[in-house]
Formats: sequence, C-alpha cells, structure tokens
Amino acid sequence: MDFMISHFCDENNAAPLYSTGRADAFPMQKVGSDFDQGAKYLPAENDLGNIEYKARLTNTNPARLQHLITQMKWRLREGQGEAIYELGVEDDGALTGLTDSDLEMSLATLQTMAKSLDASLTILAEREVSPKGASQRRTVAEVLVRKVPESQQFIELRLAVLGGCNVGKSTLCGVMTQGCLDDGNGKTRLNLFRFPHEVRTGKTSSVCLDVIGFDSRGKLVNYADNTLEEVVEKSTKLVTLIDLAGDAKYLKTTIHGLSAYRPHFSCLLISAETGTTAVTREHLGLLAALNIPFFVVITKKDLVDKTQLELVYENVRKLLARAGMKMSTKKIKNKRDAINAARVLSESGIIPVLSLSSVSGEGMRPFRCFLNVLSTAGTSDTRLQLADNEPLFTVEEIFTVPHVGVVVCGLLSEGRLHEGQTTLIGPFKDSSYHKVNSIFTANLFLLSHCVKHLCIGFMGTVYIGSIRQTVRVVAIDNAEQAVEQLVWATVTMEFLTHPEFIREGTPLIFRQGKTKGMGEVVEVLPQCQ
Repeated sequence: MDFMISHFCDENNAAPLYSTGRADAFPMQKVGSDFDQGAKYLPAENDLGNIEYKARLTNTNPARLQHLITQMKWRLREGQGEAIYELGVEDDGALTGLTDSDLEMSLATLQTMAKSLDASLTILAEREVSPKGASQRRTVAEVLVRKVPESQQFIELRLAVLGGCNVGKSTLCGVMTQGCLDDGNGKTRLNLFRFPHEVRTGKTSSVCLDVIGFDSRGKLVNYADNTLEEVVEKSTKLVTLIDLAGDAKYLKTTIHGLSAYRPHFSCLLISAETGTTAVTREHLGLLAALNIPFFVVITKKDLVDKTQLELVYENVRKLLARAGMKMSTKKIKNKRDAINAARVLSESGIIPVLSLSSVSGEGMRPFRCFLNVLSTAGTSDTRLQLADNEPLFTVEEIFTVPHVGVVVCGLLSEGRLHEGQTTLIGPFKDSSYHKVNSIFTANLFLLSHCVKHLCIGFMGTVYIGSIRQTVRVVAIDNAEQAVEQLVWATVTMEFLTHPEFIREGTPLIFRQGKTKGMGEVVEVLPQCQ
C-alpha cells in the first residue's frame, strides 16, 4: 500500500511526497477494479499471487488433474496457505459463468484437488451472470481454499487497530474476541485493558494484544465458547488484534506499537459522530511513513442518520484523495462486497471503507467475512528467504513469573526458533553479546520543522522497529550541511543512550516536538571505539 502524503496529512501543507525523486523507496502499485456487482469483468488473471481463474473444471483426465493440483499448491504457497478460486471466469477476467451442472462438476473437481493437498474449501459467494434471454442460468462462484503450511501451526495475520479517542477501538476488539455486542457503555472493552487507569478513564494507554481465529470453514473462533488454548487449537487462521492508544498524549506508544509489532494491515477507525479529525490525519501519516496497508472502518453508525453517515463517507473520501489514494467506489454492505474489498486491498492502492455498530451489530457480518478472506499474500521467495535466515527475535516486553523466571515477549521476524535452541540476547548497555552498532546512515524526508532547516547536532526520537531512542544528527551528506523540509537527504545519526541492533532497509520515523520526518536505514556503520 503505497501513496503520496506530506506533513502527516496536514491540510495546510499538502504536497506530494514523491515529487522529490524518492519514488523508488515506496513504488506505487497498480489500482484494481471497483466493487460493482454489475460489472462483467474482473482484472485479468495474474500469474503471481493467490487468486486463480477457472472457466470450468469439468471432464479432467488424470494428467490434467495432477497439473491442477500442482497449480493449487503454487497458489496456496503464494497466499501463505490461502487461495481464492474464481469459477466461471476467463483468464482475461470475463465473467462467462457456469451452468448448474458444470458448476457442480467444477466444485467436485476442486474438492478432489483440495483433498489431495489436505486443504479445506469454503464457498464464499455465488453470483448469477446469465445473459438476457438465456435458456440456462449461468453462475460465477468464489471459493476459498485454505491449508496451513507444514512449517506452521496456523496462518497468521497481525492487524493494528488505530484511531482517535472514543471511536470504539477497544470496544470493537472486545466484541470480536468475546462474541457478544456492547451495551453502549463500553462493557466489552474491559477485557482488553491492562491497567486500572484504563478501566477508569476508558482510554487505552498501552499496546493491548488479543486474538481471534477462523476455522477451516471460515467460522469465527473466539472466547465465547473457548479458552485461549482452544482458540489456537481450533483455528487455521489466527488474527492478532493490536489495540493502540488514540489519545494524543500517548502518541509515542502508538508509534512504537505500529513500528515494533509490524502489523500486516491496519484498521483505521473513524467515529460516525465526529468524522475525520486531526488525530485521523496524524495516524494516516504514520501508516504512510511505515508503509502499512490499511482499510477504514466507520463506527457508531447506529448513533447517526443516513445524511450524517454520507457526510462522513465524503470526508473520508476527500482525506484519502488529498493523500493520493482512492477509496472503494462501492460501500461495503454485504458479504460479497467484503470479499471483493479484501481482494482489492491485497492487490492495489484502493482503500475499502466499512461501516458498523458494536451495539446493534449492523455491519459486523461483512467485517468478520472481510477479516476471514484478508490475505497476507506476497512473493513466496521473500517468505522462504526470511524463514531460512538466522532467527531474529525482537524483545518488546520482559516479565518475571514466579517459579518460572524471566519471560520475554516479542516478534520473531526472521528464521525459526526451536525448543532448547541456544541463542544470543542483547545488546546490553555495555554492548555485550556481539559487536553492535551505535551509528547509522538513513535517507530522511523532513515533513515539518520549527525552522527552515534541520542542522547537525539536532536531537530527536527515532522509531526503528522495536527501537525507540534519542539520536543526534552527526553528519548530513550535502553541501549545505542541513536538511530542508520536503526534500530527501542522507543523514548520519548516533544513539545517545546505548547501542541498538538495526538492519538496513528498515523504515524509520523521526520526531521531536513539531519536527516530523520519515525514511529508512540505508547503512549501518561500524562500532565507534
């Protein structure tokens, strides 16, 4: 999800981010199709990705069946255990449809293919595409094929839930995890809060994590009838909900949560009562800086009339347009819309917009369907390369458990860890465990600053993955020895407190008061003696 944005969506200073010659850092993606159910075409089939078109799967001989099984294995691999089959669709995207008998035979063949791979099938949607005056009905079917990769216990998706105060982030997470609607006073959110002051104020101030799952048939698995262990055991797909603070005074914690937990997607919540706010624009800027794909959910739709809801939709559209993005051309109202929205988000820069109520339950079914279909599909080569690397585990929190000892919580971003495996932990303040780094070079795009230029010696807080530490600018690679606003510059920074473990190519956010910048690490310099 790549787009243009500047000044973290400050309306008074809107300017294209990529007009400065740094488009190579975040290349734009091709825009996909809209969600119009009346359309007669889908985008042409892509050889990569986890979506496969089949005009029909009838009368297949053994050789053809084996080829189809191999093809399914490839699509599952591309989708990290999930693939979507469009039956009745030509390779160019034309919706020709299938007769009832051909559809039945095609589904039977698809079932045989999936069974050979020990995968499950779920029919997501069917749509009639019969031409006018046709003697036989013709139907297009969309089928989800799911198989947990052999190296995993379940398919994982990390979703950051982002938005301002009182938009219903924790409430929505509570409804999803507990399986019951809210009472209008935030009853369901209490299960996610970690501290007494959060319960007292109703505001999240930390990074709160919880999980929901989907079984092989796409049914939601939560705590309504299960323990945490049973949720994990019964789910083929596990969604980690990362509930982030919305209050401006906890912005540093929010940035750290987005940067450290590396969500696959983010859900940007907007209240139907208040619409888009300055916090919405700030959060949109963070998603831009970290290049995190996202979708929009308008909450509390039960508290407004249709006129107000349409006004909020329009405000969202204008905000996204200023950032160089497109929202969905059709609002997501049903299961079919949700399926198409999830597919578009995986493929393009179009932003789906859902609306729901955690009290009345309106819009919750499409939202659940959306999460079930949403895929982390990427190139299989990248995933395999990460899995084959040496393990890299970033520690986010440390606990001391009685009769157990020290327990660390964090994210395994590369490689594999096994029980009993010996690992190195660090770096500590004395730089022990191996040679570490305290200086690095980054490409920095200065979004705003209190004066015209940022000079050598300036200090600010940098966010790089799980790292949040004060740095000093020690060198600037240009003749002026200064960073100008809205211009990319190469700068060298050093950590002030202690060394950190960082990697080249990691996105970063740089902030201090009114100073805001974004970029990426381009070189890690040798340890200074």
